[in-house]
Amino acid sequence: MIFTRSIADPRLLVALLVSLACSDASSPRKVPPPTDLHVLALETFDGSGQAVHPDAAITPLTWAPDQTQLFVTPYPNGDATKENPSLFTGRTFVDWLIPPGVMNPIARPATGYLSDPDEVFNPETNELWLYYRAVTSENEILLIRGSGPSTWSPPTLVASGTNHTIVSPTVVRRGAGDWLMWSVNSGTGGCAGNSTTVEMRRSSDGINWSDPATTDLSEVNAFAWHIDVEWIPSKQEFWAIYNVKIPGSCTTSELHFARSTDGLHWVLAGGPVLVRGAIPAFADIVYRASLLYDEATDSITLWYSGARFQDGRYDWRIATERLTASAFFERLAASGLPGGGSGVTTAPPLTDADAP
Repeated sequence: MIFTRSIADPRLLVALLVSLACSDASSPRKVPPPTDLHVLALETFDGSGQAVHPDAAITPLTWAPDQTQLFVTPYPNGDATKENPSLFTGRTFVDWLIPPGVMNPIARPATGYLSDPDEVFNPETNELWLYYRAVTSENEILLIRGSGPSTWSPPTLVASGTNHTIVSPTVVRRGAGDWLMWSVNSGTGGCAGNSTTVEMRRSSDGINWSDPATTDLSEVNAFAWHIDVEWIPSKQEFWAIYNVKIPGSCTTSELHFARSTDGLHWVLAGGPVLVRGAIPAFADIVYRASLLYDEATDSITLWYSGARFQDGRYDWRIATERLTASAFFERLAASGLPGGGSGVTTAPPLTDADAP
């Protein structure tokens, strides 16, 4: 190492050497905690305020007075009987209310529960389309269509498979006649499985879907569990955000990001979007997340779900964050743990019996 100027005070030289030693490249850098991450106070129908599986969409004023719609599924301390799609509308970045005339949940199951909601606005019909997974002894992907916040069609079955083989459907409408759906296939193992694959289906109408094709969205020793995909027209790219599981557990510790031009072949980001421990509410788990990109402001809004283990139970919460696209991609390029968390937990692993 070459110093360009001498240091007269030996104490300053010692301090500099200590600083250099502490910044050894072999030590991971810690990324500062998110500065604009807010836990949402949601009025869930069960009264707990606990929820998972956030997914947001922008709707025109012809559909609702407020333009951003957010679906979640309540999950109070792991009670799956409450895990049914519920609608909130954004009045501000952090204020989310039940739309007038809406009685949550939007859909109720005959048996089992309804998880993994994913919404997309269809301008051809001026409807908000909501896909979700009905879970009993198998997986059924159902679609309901909303002509307004309080008016929804009966469900239509659009895909089905053995339990755990169509997890977390996420749908993109890229244009008229051009629909795509991704989902996670963990085989019959579910949380106990050793790996997963991400599959893609195509449709010309959002109702009738092709057989799945396996994508190359995969990693070494970490496997996608719940995924959200968005089409970014100005970039001509698909963006995916997903939490990753390890073999035998759904206690997911990180959210990852990938980009694709065709939906089949993906380029992974270098670092995680968020890890458990980023905020106290996510001390033990970060789970399904979603994002929206605003081309006008070149900003990204993210909705996260996660949990902390306390008093012998998991407490599930939703949080949101908004940042510039450049700040988001700088985070992904940095090493270390976004949020300053340790990524370590002593909480018990989630299984198929208690994972949302």
